[in-house]
Amino acid sequence: MEGPFVTDLGLGPYVWLFLSLLGCVTLFFKFGRIWSVRNLDLLLLFALVPGMMLIVAGGEKRHWIGFILLFGGTAAWLVRFLVDLGFSRRPLLEPNLSASGLLTLSIGVLGLLLVETVSLPVEDGAARNPAEPSGHDRNGRSPKPVEKNAAVQQVLDITPLPNSLRHERPQVIVSRVLAVLAHLALASGLWLIGWRHYERSLTGLSMAACYLLLPYTRMALVDSGQLVASALIIYAVFWYARPAISGLLIGLAAGWIPACLGLIALWTGFYRGRQRIVYISVAASVAFVCALLGAAGLGLSEWAGALGARSIAEVGLFPRFAPPSSANSFWGGIDPSFRLPVLIGYAAMVLVVTFWPAQKDLAQLIAMSAALLAASQFWYLDKGGTLVLLYLPLALLVMFRPTMNLRRLRLGSAPRNGSASSTLVGPTV
Repeated sequence: MEGPFVTDLGLGPYVWLFLSLLGCVTLFFKFGRIWSVRNLDLLLLFALVPGMMLIVAGGEKRHWIGFILLFGGTAAWLVRFLVDLGFSRRPLLEPNLSASGLLTLSIGVLGLLLVETVSLPVEDGAARNPAEPSGHDRNGRSPKPVEKNAAVQQVLDITPLPNSLRHERPQVIVSRVLAVLAHLALASGLWLIGWRHYERSLTGLSMAACYLLLPYTRMALVDSGQLVASALIIYAVFWYARPAISGLLIGLAAGWIPACLGLIALWTGFYRGRQRIVYISVAASVAFVCALLGAAGLGLSEWAGALGARSIAEVGLFPRFAPPSSANSFWGGIDPSFRLPVLIGYAAMVLVVTFWPAQKDLAQLIAMSAALLAASQFWYLDKGGTLVLLYLPLALLVMFRPTMNLRRLRLGSAPRNGSASSTLVGPTV
């Protein structure tokens, strides 16, 4: 095969879109309950695809229509996340395939995606990803040269690499390694949450299979910026009963992509007593250290940017900052004063969800975290609306969540045996 692995198999973007839609409907659509929330969620999963593909196709007219469609789909998901806060009881909806079938499908598709992640040429990865940072050109090149590290280059010289990456820069190869690890972490993290917190391994397999099948996963296949932050958040949910670990993971995610900064405040409102102090100390310290390392001028900011991380200036938290490529950003060329009310509304939303409800359970924490990440797309300066993978795994957790009235963290006491402590507050399915 001379070109990209999956493309040589005949699975172009439109073919993959059709197969993913067919696969998700076949596996998860409840034909006996047409008007169920699960079926509505399946439709919402594909609501963002038209906007993403229009932006990839290019053209000024398509660019504006694509962002309008993306913001409409993101708004629909934001409403869905907020409505989920009122769902105290959720029916147990099994997938239309057995656990063995889902496991086989997940392993097969994961292997296919990992092979393409490693072998995909740089220019193809940038061309298919509408969330490619504006600081990079269409060939995935960083605008600032990154100094070569002799030790890193020596390791790469003896590493068996595909021909498409053999002569690429070290940061491109490291970015692909991070993307591979993030895909593995997301698939395994979704399964672990289903097994441990949802108490059904089959539900975890369903979420992992759905993540691997969705077209957004292949669009942002090598976007280590989104993938790393999303994987950190998923494992923070898994370790939610350990505030030190969750604080470390959320702090790293916020330091990697500033769209996650709102999660620090939200999760602070989730914990109580000593757990809150431990969490906020770790999360704030890690995020602050990441900011200091980026501003220290040691070359770390250039490396982080080459690996997909975003700076505070790029996402628009500094006034009067415009993205380098305004043609690919909704807010490019628009007066910053029009974006200011959106930022104020987002800050008000963060403040509200931090203190309300006063005692949050795990289901509410997941839904609110997803809502904050979705809401951040409206003010995000660089490609806002296209960072779907940032909140997609949390959307799957909301979509497949069973009744979780038993899962309320016992605040002020340490978990026993490393598991999440809970108090009985109502019946479950």
